[in-house]
Amino acid sequence: MKLMLLYRRRWLLIYLPILLALAGVLAIVTRLWQPLPPQRLVIGTGPAQSSYLRLAQLYASRLEHRGIAVDLVPYPRPQDALQHMKPGDGAIDVTFAQGLYAPAHATPTPGDGVQALAVIGHEIIWVFAREDIADMGQLRGRRIATSVADSSNRIAADLLLAHLRIRPDEVEFVPEVGDSALAALTEGRVDAVVHVATGDSQTANALARLNGVHILGMERAGALAARERRLWPVVMPQGSIELRSQLPARDLPTMVTLTHLLVRPGLHPALQRALLDVAGELHVMSGFLETPGRYPTTVGSDFPVSPAALQHARGERPWMETLLPFGTAQRAELFLYAVLPLGLLGVALLLRAPRYIDWRVDAALQHIYGEVRFMEEDLTRQPAHKPVSLQPLLERLDTLERQVAQMQLPNRYAGRGYTLRQHLYETRQRLIAMYAI
Repeated sequence: MKLMLLYRRRWLLIYLPILLALAGVLAIVTRLWQPLPPQRLVIGTGPAQSSYLRLAQLYASRLEHRGIAVDLVPYPRPQDALQHMKPGDGAIDVTFAQGLYAPAHATPTPGDGVQALAVIGHEIIWVFAREDIADMGQLRGRRIATSVADSSNRIAADLLLAHLRIRPDEVEFVPEVGDSALAALTEGRVDAVVHVATGDSQTANALARLNGVHILGMERAGALAARERRLWPVVMPQGSIELRSQLPARDLPTMVTLTHLLVRPGLHPALQRALLDVAGELHVMSGFLETPGRYPTTVGSDFPVSPAALQHARGERPWMETLLPFGTAQRAELFLYAVLPLGLLGVALLLRAPRYIDWRVDAALQHIYGEVRFMEEDLTRQPAHKPVSLQPLLERLDTLERQVAQMQLPNRYAGRGYTLRQHLYETRQRLIAMYAI
């Protein structure tokens, strides 16, 4: 390429490719290495009036104060949201789930399934029965309200009955839940109700206060917990539900399942940290039968724990987030670690680009100067009495002069081009003088 053409089109041939390359690298960096978190989060919840929906509303309020918009998507059953968090679906980003929905008899390991950010509390496996049933061993042959087959109530009932060596075909499961289960027990259509819920559950509190109904304790609760990792033994103290009425009438060993804050794999780490911050604000106060300061935690999770949650538990987080508001911190981090370094690199390349043209000019001129120097050395060695032997040198000189004429140096290099032509002229004069001898 002619140097004059390269110089005249330096913006198109040099500067523009540098800018396009930097823009491409910045696009890759902001998409793959340092992407900004999405501005919207989708939380899957249970139906209206469910405890999970109320909890999701609290999370949404706190997250919106951090500049994160939240969409709440209710489902007929709380566990339905889990089906929309699988890889390839991505309809739901966050949900709440009991440990009963975790795979049974499996150690939580990171994989393609949902990941736990934290255990945020526990839910009690309430067992209410008519007064003629003194313990859970007497449930054989009875009618038990447990909702549908894959519900947490049914899963819990299966685990408790299996622990007591009562086969599923030895009881009659009735698909009633909530108010309908309450009505069924009141009307005598069922003998017992298994209900998995928190201590402030309206259904549980209503069942506990029914006449002719009492709460059953779990025999050998520690042995059951040793075999089933999704259940934990807890003692319900006498009068803990209502002291005046002595509910329960005595200390009852019972079982609980942990409540998890779950996220889909690949959710932006910054959003996960924001969720963990909200969890720390909402769940720091102890609930019914909860030890103060126990939740939120990653200890005992029934689901694989997110790497971002483990880092958060160790106190590791970007220092920008400790100084700036959430959204500002993300943009500042992107600028500091991506935009600024690439910008400095781009400025350096753009400032060095003229050096490329200088290098091309220097290389071309040095080539000509080198040829002239070799020619002068050949002239020194040529015998003056043989002019015919000077013809190849003259042809080489003609070739060099044509190359210089076609070089078309930019004006800023005109002085060096003139000096080179002068040098070639002097060499030609020397050749002509040798011919004349």
